[in-house]
Amino acid sequence: MCVVEWRGRALAEFPELRSVIEHEAWSCHVFFIELLDLVRDAHRRGDVDLLRRAYGFAQWCLEQPGGFLSNAAVVSFYEHAFDEWELRDEVARWLPAQVAQRARPLWEWRLPADRLAEVDRLLSSGDHPG
Repeated sequence: MCVVEWRGRALAEFPELRSVIEHEAWSCHVFFIELLDLVRDAHRRGDVDLLRRAYGFAQWCLEQPGGFLSNAAVVSFYEHAFDEWELRDEVARWLPAQVAQRARPLWEWRLPADRLAEVDRLLSSGDHPG
């Protein structure tokens, strides 16, 4: 996957992050950090359009061949999906099943056991796109 491809798609989906996307020295990891800030605000505001675009973009990256974008999505977006714990119910609803398979080892490392158990419960409830 070439850098131009993710930047072009990201720019089409997120013109509000143009300065981050077009900054040549910044990678998609920086973009995902900025995108997470937007996602958290969107959850709080109930901005379904932005949530659909953001989670859709992250899933698109997850599905790309070659590993670069897929790994970036896992370590710079999905790994931090539950960092703002009060949003866990909303976040879990947007995560497809394959995310848990890829990100759970990272959540095991980052989350206390009780929180990891809650994430497992939320993701097994069936109330998510996966």
